[in-house]
Amino acid sequence: MTFIGKLLVIIQFVLTLCFMALAGAVYTSQANWKATAATLQTRVDQDTRDMQILTEEKNKEIDDLKKQLVETKNQADDARNDFVALQRQFDQQKTEVDRLKVQVNTQESLATIAGNEATIRRDEALLHRRINEGLNQAQNALNARVSQLEDENFNQQVELKDLSTRYNELLKTAGAYRRVLAANGFETDPKKIDRNLAPLPLVQGEVLKTEKARRGGREYVEISIGSDDGLTEGSTLYVYRTGDRAQYLGEIRLELVHPDKAVGIVVEKAKNGVIERKDYVTTKL
Repeated sequence: MTFIGKLLVIIQFVLTLCFMALAGAVYTSQANWKATAATLQTRVDQDTRDMQILTEEKNKEIDDLKKQLVETKNQADDARNDFVALQRQFDQQKTEVDRLKVQVNTQESLATIAGNEATIRRDEALLHRRINEGLNQAQNALNARVSQLEDENFNQQVELKDLSTRYNELLKTAGAYRRVLAANGFETDPKKIDRNLAPLPLVQGEVLKTEKARRGGREYVEISIGSDDGLTEGSTLYVYRTGDRAQYLGEIRLELVHPDKAVGIVVEKAKNGVIERKDYVTTKL
């Protein structure tokens, strides 16, 4: 073999080694990229689960606050009813006290008349003495009853004042709960909360138009269904394609809802997925 032939063989061997090293580097880089992508996907899944847990906790707090608000209103109604009953009972007792006072005055007058006639007739005096003793006992009993009714009236006034204080505190607590909900961006209107928590009906529609914002990079999607189909602002829909190019394209959240159409923004996009006109949307996959 000539010198040139040997030289070509050596060059070919060196080039073979170089290509082998390049292929190894490309394989290593691809493996590292796949591992990084898997790690990032794991983090995204964990963040998604954490967000779901946080959302469930916040929804539970909202339900607890609503229950406390209902209980507060019920307690306030009970306190108001108790106050009315106590006021009625107080009026009845006051009427009874007035009647007893009139009876006491009458009995005292009779006792005075009996005492004046005691000097005239001894027998009548003895009789009047017994009557007088009985009247005195009745008067003492009536006085004791009046004192008891006054004590009960005082206790009822104290209880009524305590119920009024508790009612005002419960109203303040309910107002504080509403302010906390509003400060954290939660809806405080019970009707809107019930509407947002209600499950979406199974509906399907079609993509009418897509447009990408000049600033912010948001992608807007206009669809052919709206509030007449049970959709509300904040509803989540899934975009997919059928036919020869069938695939899942992503997820949108509605920002503007009309009776027969709506506009949403793309919040999740499938890899290599491009949302186009004539694609389909649905509330459940």
